Amino acid sequence: MNLKKLQQQKIKDILDEKQKWSLPIVEKDASIKKVLAILTGRDHVWVVEKKGSKKLCGVITESDILHLLAPPRVPRYTFGKRYSISLLYKTARKAKDIMCKRVARCSLEDKVGDTLTKMVNSGLRRLPIVENDEIIGEITVHYILQKLLGKI
Repeated sequence: MNLKKLQQQKIKDILDEKQKWSLPIVEKDASIKKVLAILTGRDHVWVVEKKGSKKLCGVITESDILHLLAPPRVPRYTFGKRYSISLLYKTARKAKDIMCKRVARCSLEDKVGDTLTKMVNSGLRRLPIVENDEIIGEITVHYILQKLLGKI
């Protein structure tokens, strides 16, 4: 496929069904143990409002977990949200405690080129595809590369 042509296509035109149904999703009240179990097989997990809902409220990545697993770099008595979330001191109990709440997103109507620009500007490799505040799929750099090379 031609790169220029791919950049002009809408997300809905290149998306296959697997990108819609194979989403790693957990509800915001899920335990950290459940989040970690999902992250053993995936590099991220989308956080939704509640079980049965697809209302997107956050994302947790391997990088987020890395910060929780590493030994703390500041004294235990240091206050502030940045240092108060810890697996070691059991202040992180649920997905909502560790999720990133500000999630860059795209829609089915967005062009692939615009989506790639958003990824570059945000330093991300994946974006959720959202309609009416509900996650309906995801688009990744890996998937776009496969599409470009004609492997999908």
